[in-house]
Formats: sequence, structure tokens, C-alpha cells
Amino acid sequence: MTTVARPEPSRSLRLYARLLELYPPSFLQRHRAEMLQNFADLEDAAESKAQLWLLIGKDLAMSVISQFFGSRLGRYVIAVIVTWLLILVIGYFFLSPTQGRPVLHVFGGFLLGMLAMYIAIRIYGMP
Repeated sequence: MTTVARPEPSRSLRLYARLLELYPPSFLQRHRAEMLQNFADLEDAAESKAQLWLLIGKDLAMSVISQFFGSRLGRYVIAVIVTWLLILVIGYFFLSPTQGRPVLHVFGGFLLGMLAMYIAIRIYGMP
């Protein structure tokens, strides 16, 4: 009995498989095999690797961004950044950007610190 050797996956396909890890695990459980097959088909049909990766990069960036901002952490990040920008813009235009008001800079840094703490707790857990 002879065995048919499967062709080795291309470097592009292996890289794409690694990039798919940016997606949430629940999404990957449902769509990973289909996405890998679609990529292999696109790779076979593409005129150049650069054209293929431009298409994939754009699609992957848009998908990851929409998945992130749809999550609870994404909404929290948006809220912190909007609050931080509002405080700094209001302080700059209404209180003037003089050196006599360092509280605005400290408070802006405090909000970014809160965001960093929230992300660290979500990733690494409570100490």
C-alpha cells in the first residue's frame, strides 16, 4: 500500500495560521479550518505574494479591530481614552496650557495608569 505524501504548507500559510491566533478562541473554534482553506485558495489564485498579503493584512486588521472593540475590554478602553481626551482638551482650551496647571497632566496619566492596571489584572489575574 502506498501512502500519498501531503504537500508541506507554504510559509505564508504557516504565518497566516499564527496570525489567526489574534482572534478570540471561540471564533477560531468555529472558523479556523474554513479560514485556512480560504487562504490556501487565495494563495493559489494570487498573482503575487505582496498583493495577497496586502489583502490579508487589511482584512485581518479590520476583523481584529472589530472583534476587540466589540468586547468588554474594548469598550472599557474606548471609555478611558475618550474621558482622558476630554479632560485634556477641556483643560487645554478652557484653562490654558500653562505650567501652573500640572494637575491636568497628572490626572491624564492617572487615567492611563488605570487602563494599564485593568488590562494587567485581566491578563495576569489578581496578585
